[in-house]
Amino acid sequence: MGLFGNWRPVSPETKQAFLTAMGFKVADDAQLSASLDELENRPWRRWLEPVVVFDETWGEAWVPLTVPASRDKDVMEWALEDELGTVHAGRFQVDSLPWIEERRVDGRLVKRWRLVLPALPPLGYHHLRVKSGDGASADMQGADMQVIVAPARAHVPAAVAEGSRAWGLATQVYALRNDSDWGCGTYKALEQLAAGAARLGAATIGINPLHALFPASPEKFSPYAPSSRRFLNIAYLDVESVPEFKECLEAKRMFASPGFQANLARVRSYPLVEYVDVAQLGRPVLEVLYKWFRSEHLEPGDERGQAFRDFQRQGGRAAELFCTFEALHERFLRDGQGYWRQWPEEYRHPASPAVARFTQDSRERVEFFWWLQFAADQQLAAAHDAGKANGAAIGLYRDLGVGIAGDGAEAWLQQDNLALGVSVGAPPDPLALKGQDWGLIPLNPLALREAAYEPFIGVMRANMRHAGALRLDHAMALQRLYWVPPGSTADQGAYVRYPVDDLFRIVALESVRNRCLIIGEDLGTVPEGFRERMDRTSLFAYRVMVFEQKDGRFKTPDEFDENALSIFATHDLPSARGYWNGTDIDKRIKLDLYPREGMGEEERAARQSDREKLVQAFAGQGLLPADFPSHGPLSDADAERLAWAAHLFLARSRSRLMMVQIEDVLALDSQMNLPGTTDQHPNWRRRFPMDVDAVLADSRLVGLAGNLKECRGNSNG
Repeated sequence: MGLFGNWRPVSPETKQAFLTAMGFKVADDAQLSASLDELENRPWRRWLEPVVVFDETWGEAWVPLTVPASRDKDVMEWALEDELGTVHAGRFQVDSLPWIEERRVDGRLVKRWRLVLPALPPLGYHHLRVKSGDGASADMQGADMQVIVAPARAHVPAAVAEGSRAWGLATQVYALRNDSDWGCGTYKALEQLAAGAARLGAATIGINPLHALFPASPEKFSPYAPSSRRFLNIAYLDVESVPEFKECLEAKRMFASPGFQANLARVRSYPLVEYVDVAQLGRPVLEVLYKWFRSEHLEPGDERGQAFRDFQRQGGRAAELFCTFEALHERFLRDGQGYWRQWPEEYRHPASPAVARFTQDSRERVEFFWWLQFAADQQLAAAHDAGKANGAAIGLYRDLGVGIAGDGAEAWLQQDNLALGVSVGAPPDPLALKGQDWGLIPLNPLALREAAYEPFIGVMRANMRHAGALRLDHAMALQRLYWVPPGSTADQGAYVRYPVDDLFRIVALESVRNRCLIIGEDLGTVPEGFRERMDRTSLFAYRVMVFEQKDGRFKTPDEFDENALSIFATHDLPSARGYWNGTDIDKRIKLDLYPREGMGEEERAARQSDREKLVQAFAGQGLLPADFPSHGPLSDADAERLAWAAHLFLARSRSRLMMVQIEDVLALDSQMNLPGTTDQHPNWRRRFPMDVDAVLADSRLVGLAGNLKECRGNSNG
C-alpha cells in the first residue's frame, strides 16, 4: 500500500523482472520450477547456513545443522573461533542433537538438527566450523558459517541520552567557501566550520554524503548516486592542505603561475560549483604532488610513507580493488567505454586474472588513487577531530546514501551481490507526485545473506569512520526497497523485502562498536511497525517541521518525538524562506513535475494553509506576532524573523537533537536538490554567498546559537 492508501497489485512482468534480477531463470514454467526448487532446497543441500545473527539478550544459542540421514550415527566436531582468535570446540554424535525436521532432497533423506552452542559468544563477528570427527571432509557444501552477536540497542551518546538535548549545524560540504578552496567546498573548510560551530555550542556538524564519485567523470556529481559508498569523495580535497603541497617546488610554481591564478579566481567566483572546471584545475597539481610523494616519502623509515602503507593495509583487498577500478575506469573511458559492462570481457569482473595482472602492472597508477583516498581520509579525520577538540560532543554527523550508481566501482566490485537490471526509487509521495526512479542499484537480499552481509557491514563501518552520528537515507531500506523494473515508469514499481531483523541487529552492532548515533530518515511511505522497531533499537527518528502536523494543525513542541532529530527542512526541500515564498512550487509547475493539470495550484492553496498554521503555531509560543505575513515573498527582515522563530520552536521541542541548516540561518531562498530533476535545477551545486569565517561570525548565527544554548542547555557538556 502506498502513501496515499492505495493498494496496487504487482504485475507478472514486474515479478519476472525482479526474480531475474535476483539471479533466477524464469522465462518459462520449466525454469520457474527449477528456480523454485533451488530456492527451497538450497538450505537442505548444505550443512550450515552462511550466517546467523544473534541478539545478545537471547538465552540459548543454537544453529540448524542439516546432514543426510545416513550420517545420523556420525561423530562430528565443531569449533567456534571468536574474533580475538580464541577457539571453543566440542564433539557430538549427530542423532544426540534435538531433531527439528526432515525432507527428501535429490533422492535422499536429509535431516535438520539443533546444534546448541555452550554459550552465546560476546558481541562481534565469529566463525563456526563443523566437520566429520574422523577427519573426512564434508560431502555437502557449507560446513562454515559466520556467527554475529549484536546488542539489543544502538549507541546513544551522552549529549543526547535521556534527559539531555543538543543542537547541531547542518551544511553541504560543496557549498562551503574558504580562502583555500578551488571552486568547491573542502574538508579543510569543513574543519574550520566544525571547530567554529563547536565553539558556538553545536554538539554536531551535519554534512551531505561523502561517498566516492567519479574522478574521471566529474560531471557526475550527485552525492546520492555514488560510485562507491565505502570510499571518499576526493573532489572535497583541499589541495593546499595536502602536506606535499608545502614541499613540492613544481606544484608551487604551477600554483603561482598567472594562468593558474586567473583560472582559480574565475572558478572560485562562480555562485555554483562547476565540477568539471574544479577537476581540471586541481587534478594536474595532485598528479605532481603524488609524484613528489613517491619520490620523497616511500623510502623505509619515512613517517608519512609508513602512514600511507598502514592505511593501505587497513583498507585491504577491497580498497585495492576500488583503486584498481578507478585506474581501469580512467583508462577505458578514453576509449568511450565508461561503463564497466562495456569494458573488454576479461576486465568486467574483479576476480579475473586480467584484473589481477592490471593491478600489478599499473601499480603506480592504482596507488595514485589510493594516495588520494589517504589524503581525503586524513583531512576528514582532521575535521571530525577539530569539532570534538573544540567541544562538539558528537562531532561529525555523516549521511549514508541508499544506493549506488550501476556504472560505478561498488557495482563492479559487488556485482555478484546486486540486483542488476532494476533500479531503486520511491512510489508517489508529496516530494515527487509521479514517483521517483533514482537510477540506483539495490543489493540482492538473497545474495546479501549468502555473503554473510559483508557488503552491508562494510558500507556501515566505512560511513561511521570519523563520525559520531550517521543518518541512514531512506532507512526503510532495512526492511524493504521500492524496485523499478527496467523501462517502466516509477509508479509501476513494487516493494521487495529485506532481512530486517538481521540488518537492524548489524546496524546496532556497528553503532556500538563505532560509538556512533544512528538517525533513520523515516519519511515517505513507512511500513507498519517500522518506527516502533527503530525506537526499540535506539535508532533516532527524523522529524521535519513542515511535515509534523496533527489534527489539522502543526504539532506543539511537547508533541514531537523524544528519540528523534528535528529540523525545519531538508536538502530535498526549499529553505524556510523558499518554503514561505513557494519557489519550489513555481519550479515544479514550470518543469511539469506534477502528474496532472491543476495539482500545482492545489499545492499552492495547501501551502498557504500551512503558512497560516505555522504562524499560529509560532505565535502560540510567543515567537511571531499573529499578524506575521503568511504570503511570500518575504522581506529580508521577515525572512530572518521566520528562521529565528522556526529554530526556537524546534529548540523547545522534546526531540533530543535538533539541526540548523546554514541556508536557513542566512535567510536564503534556495533549494539544494529538487526531487525529480537532474539538470533542470542546479542540484548539489549551490554555494553559500559568504565564506566559513563570515558564516561563523554572522550575528544571525551567533545570536541563534546563544538562544539554542539557553533553550537546550550546554550542548557540549
